[in-house]
Amino acid sequence: MKNFASTSKLSVWLIFSMLIAALAGCGGGGGGQDPILGAGGAVLTPSITATTPVNAAVSVATSSTVTATFNQAMAPATVTAAGVFTLTGPGATAVAGTVTYTGVVATFTPTAALAADTVFTATVTTGAKSLAGVALVSNTVWTFTTGPAPTVSSTGAANGATGLPTNRVSSAVFSEAMNATTINGTTYTLTGPGTTPVAGTVSYSGVTATFTPTALLAPNTLFTATITTGAKDLAGNPLAANYVWSWTTGALPDTTAPTVSSTGPVNGAVGQPNNRAATAIFSEVMNAATITGTTYTLTGPGATPVAGVVTYSGVTATFTPNALLTANTLYTSTVTTGAKDLAGNPLAANYVWTWTTGAAADIV
Repeated sequence: MKNFASTSKLSVWLIFSMLIAALAGCGGGGGGQDPILGAGGAVLTPSITATTPVNAAVSVATSSTVTATFNQAMAPATVTAAGVFTLTGPGATAVAGTVTYTGVVATFTPTAALAADTVFTATVTTGAKSLAGVALVSNTVWTFTTGPAPTVSSTGAANGATGLPTNRVSSAVFSEAMNATTINGTTYTLTGPGTTPVAGTVSYSGVTATFTPTALLAPNTLFTATITTGAKDLAGNPLAANYVWSWTTGALPDTTAPTVSSTGPVNGAVGQPNNRAATAIFSEVMNAATITGTTYTLTGPGATPVAGVVTYSGVTATFTPNALLTANTLYTSTVTTGAKDLAGNPLAANYVWTWTTGAAADIV
């Protein structure tokens, strides 16, 4: 009886130990860790709670990475495995890239900049599993569209132009506002003769970049201006390709002062809509960097400054008031001698004209 009792106790102990071990082994759900429990004690199924870009986002920078944020820690190897987190576009074309996982965030980093103005589709499949081995219930899919690439819409000197003044600056007008920090002496250069760099400074105003040589350019010489893909718009989209144009100097500098050839409204006009902008048309292309809220102003009544925005395109400067002008009031527009042409010649004198508003805005 004694031996039987000892054996029974040993058997019970062994069975109990085996049960404990089995329970411990079952807790990992195949992933070595207990599953996370949600409300009511149910297993919390992994899901994606946020993405960047968000679904249906537009004008996304072509330099963007794509991320997916999970509601819990995932098994890293299941997230970074081939084919689990993918990006395609245009259409079903696979985008080359690498996938990393940190914390609860997976990141897809494209190998190269994404194509501009293109729809992309990001997918995280059910191959992604939690640390407990629980998979996403279904594939998570979202789309986004990259912004269009900016372009150079015009240049101060047309490609192939000849006989240009030796004191002329080089300018380029973009199709949209650019990130000013990307318009600099590295992304906008001038060379000549040949590949000899021209020393100068680069400025940016509105949508116009200007390269101003430090000294007179060599006469009768071919020069080449280049704006590289390092120039980016406000969304981070670069030019699709380097923009290059060439022009040749003449024998002499330009010493002729520009003039204001016409205005809108004309001097002395009355009954003007109180929502109109004021324009000044110059006799030649001006240095856009010199057409600003300091060199082009509007006042009224009397010397009261009118708040507004100054823009410049082609040979036209425009002052657009921030709010409706006061009805039946005399206004004075002024363009100062701070306005200069591409050769650095200023107006000979301030150009001033006046006009009077009517009773209402123009709503036609």
